[in-house]
Amino acid sequence: MAGVGLRAGGSVSGFMLRSMASTFYNSQGSAIARRALQRAAMPASVGLVRNYSQPREQHFVVSEFGLLSDFVPRPWSKRPFLLSKAGLVETKNHMVERVREVFSLLSVKYYLSGWKSAEFAAQAEELYGAMNEAFAQGDLKALDSICMTTMYASLKTDIKRRKNNFEWRKVSTVTPPRTVHIRLGRLTSDVSVAQVVVRIDQQQAAIPLSRRSGSVSGAAKAALGKPVHVVEYVVFQRVVSDKNSPWSIYGKMKVPEWDLPSDIKSD
Repeated sequence: MAGVGLRAGGSVSGFMLRSMASTFYNSQGSAIARRALQRAAMPASVGLVRNYSQPREQHFVVSEFGLLSDFVPRPWSKRPFLLSKAGLVETKNHMVERVREVFSLLSVKYYLSGWKSAEFAAQAEELYGAMNEAFAQGDLKALDSICMTTMYASLKTDIKRRKNNFEWRKVSTVTPPRTVHIRLGRLTSDVSVAQVVVRIDQQQAAIPLSRRSGSVSGAAKAALGKPVHVVEYVVFQRVVSDKNSPWSIYGKMKVPEWDLPSDIKSD
């Protein structure tokens, strides 16, 4: 059993879980939540001030800035023939995007001294896991501190509509998380926002909890405890010009068909 996002279905009676922090289905199999993402080209809302872990520490926060880029570099082995029309167009686009990538990477390193994409990818996977755990438990306070405004609003709606919370766990990391691309956007001459897309590839499992007792029923644990292969492109955002601004989860991008493992494609 495999898929993009967390799910368990088919022979399982009672629940189907799909795409953690995205969609949850009730015991009749009808959807009670929509997919919670990809908000592209949303208008920026600026000038907001928000408190985080330190009660008196405040900083500039951009509630939404829109998806800066949906470009995903395709390996040479999966591109059209170089001398074909499609191949030439893709090569040109890749070169342009590569220039933007280098500029954005250098800019992020300028604002965040010592920043490394590989180290960030590992930290991003941990934040992604924290989001999934908070969503499973219905912890709105934790989600509010992890997610951007639109993402949080969607997950909050999902939580209110579903009938049960559930237990989520990462079984294993299939392939190490990696940075897909980095982009920098400027709101003003003094305010710069970075977005980093990280590819997450895991085995995950979810088990519905009893609404009354809050515990896992034996039947549900046996049926839904099996790991599911999950591949997601998660977008992280930060106001890098503000040293006190945290990284937050902006949303998710659609995973290209060519980047899906064979066990997910065949599902």
